Amino acid sequence: MHIKPQGPKGYPFIGNIAKLASANRLDWLQSISDTYGDVVRFKLLKRNVYLVNHPDLVRDMLTRNSKNYTKKTIGFKMVKVVLGESTFTAMGDEWRRKRLAVQPYFHRKKIANLATIMTDCIEEMLTEWETICDHGKTLETTDAMMQVTLKVVVKALFSTALSDEDIQTVADIFNPLLAATNQRVVLPFPLLYKLPSNRNKQYPQYIDQLDDIIYRIIRQRKVTDEKPMDLLQMLMDATDEETGLPLSDEDLRNEAMTMFIAGHETTANAMSWLWSILAQQPDVRAKVEQEVDQVLGTRTPVADDFSNLPYCQKVFKETMRLYPPVPLLPRHVENDDVLGKYALKGGSDVLFSAYLLHRHPDFWENPETFNPHRFDADAEKQRHPYAYIPFGGGPRLCLGNNFAMMEAVFILAMTTQRFKLNLTPNANIKPLISLTTRPKYGVPVILERR
Repeated sequence: MHIKPQGPKGYPFIGNIAKLASANRLDWLQSISDTYGDVVRFKLLKRNVYLVNHPDLVRDMLTRNSKNYTKKTIGFKMVKVVLGESTFTAMGDEWRRKRLAVQPYFHRKKIANLATIMTDCIEEMLTEWETICDHGKTLETTDAMMQVTLKVVVKALFSTALSDEDIQTVADIFNPLLAATNQRVVLPFPLLYKLPSNRNKQYPQYIDQLDDIIYRIIRQRKVTDEKPMDLLQMLMDATDEETGLPLSDEDLRNEAMTMFIAGHETTANAMSWLWSILAQQPDVRAKVEQEVDQVLGTRTPVADDFSNLPYCQKVFKETMRLYPPVPLLPRHVENDDVLGKYALKGGSDVLFSAYLLHRHPDFWENPETFNPHRFDADAEKQRHPYAYIPFGGGPRLCLGNNFAMMEAVFILAMTTQRFKLNLTPNANIKPLISLTTRPKYGVPVILERR
């Protein structure tokens, strides 16, 4: 017997759009899931939307029947304006072709080659922090993490190809571009963005400026004999499995832009949360310090050290459980389907939320409590694989997961070697949920030397 999902009625014409567009959207989604069950139906304007909030059903969507749950949503169309057809946005055979070409270059062994780029950028940041520490100034960690992760992704992609002027251009463009993209995904109404406002006029200009830089570097790379060990070179070495041809310049640009956007803000936000948590959990911080002191002492980590820092890894994983970088993901239901016992209509949209799944009381004991031991080997084996999806799941698992894990663990370890980060007395740590999960008022800290 198939069940037709139930849900809140909403207002005439607009449905539940005000609830979904509000800053408290996740609280609202949690409340309707509590009221109506694992699958809830509601309206956005005239569109039928389902919230799916059970790991079994999310697994079915992302694996067994992934072809029926596509990225053909208005939100993804908005993202495509920036990213083009990349491994993140493409669908069907086009996605499969790109993924097969690119995936081998993101295995852990390949990413290990980028470890020195990561540690050099982190070292540069920590040297600047020494001055801040000496002057007793407040450090805003959200800004600091955005700067270091941007530097890492720029250097990992293009190694030495970017001038200081280019890096400054990218840094200046990035925040307004991300803010505008966030808004377009949360409120995906194309007519809004056709209005002749300054913001709307600047948006394509930002994209053009980044395109100019990326295409110039691709052109330069093609006429030089140098082959640096960076992500762009890995992508240029990749070939289409069927034709044996390399990726086109446009393909290279789309993948580079995806790494810029996906590989930068998400890790920075997760690290900001991590510092706020460690400042409030002295016992956890002490264990991190103990591991770092034993494994590294005062030396800079190398790629092989990553696997010797298991507690640091667990702390980062548990941070992403409570504050997943991308809290809410959409899919489009192509054809009528039965998901578990629920009948879903083709042509509808589906939402599922890592934020809600990561706090689902049926799969997590005391879900609001920070506990890195949830990621001990035995605990991980016993857990439902789709109760924890910070990088998504199924064939479209985020390609950058190994890169993000290594970068985060090295930032944590190298910072811990030198400093304790203590929250300022007036710190107000609250989440702001949009396309990503970030601290609304930042995470201001005072640095203390260890």
